[in-house]
Amino acid sequence: MKWWILLGIIVVLLTLSALHLVRKIKQEDKHDKHLHQSNNSNVTVVTNTTNTIVEIPKPNGTEQENTTWRCVNPDYIGDNARTSVALLKVHKTGSSTIGSILYRFGIRRGLSFIMPKKSKLYQFWPNTIDNVYRGFYPACRDNKYDILTIHSRYNGRDILTKYMREDTYVIAPLRHPMDQMISALNFFGYVNRLERMGKTIEDFLNYPNMLTDKNPDVMRLMWNSMSYDLGLSLFNIPKGVKKSYLTSQSRFVKEIDRFLNWTEENIDFFLIREKFDESLILLKDRLGWRIEDLVYFSLNTAAEPPKRNRRDTNRLRIKTEEFSYIDYLLYERMKLKLDRMIEEKGTELEVEVSKLRSLNKEFSEYCLDKVEVDPNLLGAVNILSNKLKNERKNDRCCIETAIEEKSLLNEVKAYMNNSCKLN
Repeated sequence: MKWWILLGIIVVLLTLSALHLVRKIKQEDKHDKHLHQSNNSNVTVVTNTTNTIVEIPKPNGTEQENTTWRCVNPDYIGDNARTSVALLKVHKTGSSTIGSILYRFGIRRGLSFIMPKKSKLYQFWPNTIDNVYRGFYPACRDNKYDILTIHSRYNGRDILTKYMREDTYVIAPLRHPMDQMISALNFFGYVNRLERMGKTIEDFLNYPNMLTDKNPDVMRLMWNSMSYDLGLSLFNIPKGVKKSYLTSQSRFVKEIDRFLNWTEENIDFFLIREKFDESLILLKDRLGWRIEDLVYFSLNTAAEPPKRNRRDTNRLRIKTEEFSYIDYLLYERMKLKLDRMIEEKGTELEVEVSKLRSLNKEFSEYCLDKVEVDPNLLGAVNILSNKLKNERKNDRCCIETAIEEKSLLNEVKAYMNNSCKLN
């Protein structure tokens, strides 16, 4: 081979190597700027669907000049993304955290929320939405609503779509019935009341009338309460009866089966609290959203979960199943369904769950100073609150993600009162 040909080949190879190095440096530089504000004060840097950097203008006059936006591009929702979602809130199952995700998704895109003008945080429950429809803020377009996040009892898709869009995707969270009941007993102060009486949760499960005789609402919050929130009252099942009685009569067995089939027909997707991140990823797939839409801080969480040894836990599980048998059937049926979806998605799901957790950690480190007990939050137990860093207190994305449920409700009311626009 002639020496000048060999020299030419070497020069070409060195040039290609140098170009590759330059591209790599540029990519690393972009990665370091991931989700951070660009040097142009009128431009916000966010991540698009291919994890490259895109630039979008800030909303005029709504943010301070030094505010860092770490939000998803609100103009992008995907070609087939759903924008109408009904969350059937179920007490003590992670509903508040899911509601915060839907709040951010809807408020950044000018969507309409079903929101009663007068009701406070839990004042709407145990009503169904058709009971107070005339008290809603008006929808922003087409006289139809896009998002439901308030506590209300479900009474069927045919009722829901009178107010929401026909393609509304209906979702509901569930939790292991024993943990859900114990959490509710603590949150609503019933454990404290039992302790003043010298009684335990086991005593209550054996003789629930020790609480329900003086306060009938206890039964609605404890006896098959997840099923009650999701429409159990529509079926001919006597309130308060236990598993042994229900399973002894064929008419109740058939009615329970009818209820379980009805929930599958009328609710599109069940999230399971014990597999929360996996549930969110699977929900993302069905909604056509981006993983960045799912970033969350946990809300309405007790500071000190009840401690139980294994023997007490096993005994409580048996007694809870006897007391709230229908909740157990519903939970096991929907958890099995979710487990099959997880298995079908395989390692791809593991990768996306890991990415979501990394985004949550990154965003938490960016926004939060600490997580501490806030005595002003609703609940008979200590509830944790997300406290922002001083330099993030004007960052809209941090505020929207960390906002606690009561303040979130007021934000949505102000937003709806302002014709679906941020103040």
